[in-house]
Amino acid sequence: MDAKRYFTISAVLAFLYGVLFELLPGPVTQLFGVTPEAHLTFNLRLFGAALIGLAATHWFAKDFKDWDAVRGVLIGAAVGDALILLVNLWGTFRGLINALAWSSTLVAALLLIGAIYCLMNRPMSRA
Repeated sequence: MDAKRYFTISAVLAFLYGVLFELLPGPVTQLFGVTPEAHLTFNLRLFGAALIGLAATHWFAKDFKDWDAVRGVLIGAAVGDALILLVNLWGTFRGLINALAWSSTLVAALLLIGAIYCLMNRPMSRA
């Protein structure tokens, strides 16, 4: 996998999650076994907006030619994916969300692995 493919996959996933959180926050919270209260709906929509912004960043980063720029976005992605993974695991083990959270844990883990892989396999040329 190269950084372009990673950014494309990450952008599509972030966009899909973000749109779901924006348009269907109530059903999404219920899907994870949480009561859709107003403050949770607001927080989920805020997170959805951040994911859509991340999707745009990754979508445009896939066409970067400068390795330093690519590397910077990959490091940011790895940090974000690691934190999402940790928070998701914490919420799952505390019983704050149901077992469906393992699916988003898997997504975060795979994205983290992809970002680290791309960082470790710098291309010889990005022309």
